[in-house]
Formats: sequence, structure tokens, C-alpha cells
Amino acid sequence: MIYAERLFRLRIRDDGEGIAPAILEDGRPGHYGLPGMRERAAEIGAKLDIWSGVGTGTEIDLSVPGSIAYGKRPGRSRLRLFREKAE
Repeated sequence: MIYAERLFRLRIRDDGEGIAPAILEDGRPGHYGLPGMRERAAEIGAKLDIWSGVGTGTEIDLSVPGSIAYGKRPGRSRLRLFREKAE
């Protein structure tokens, strides 16, 4: 995790089974996990990258510009809004 003035960055990595390329690209039919993560990141102005391969584990990298992550909107920050949606 990086808390820099210009960027908040969260990187999560595992050494599990990995995700098949087709699922990584489009998600699984009837499931909204990966597409939902991408949609939420876009909603708050963040960049979400996911790398994976079968048998190689998975890495998720979320980067949020500091002006969004730490900035204030009237009443609450954008990340606070994001947390409320996720709870």
C-alpha cells in the first residue's frame, strides 16, 4: 500500500491457482465480481489492473489519484462514498 501525496495505491498478490484469461477478461457468466470491481474503480476515477494466469497466482493493483483519494467533496470524500457502497 502506498500513501503518497499524488497517489493512493493498493496492490494485492497471491500465489494461488490464478484466473483463466477468458474469465479475467469478461468474468464468469452470471457473476459480477471482476466486472463489478472494474466498474467501481471507474466510478471513483481509479485505475484497476488485474494480472493472472492459470497456475501463476493473481495480482490486483488499484491506483487512485491523490486529488480523489484525499480530496474533500462537500460532506464526504469519494473514497468514503465508495466504502459506503461496498458495506
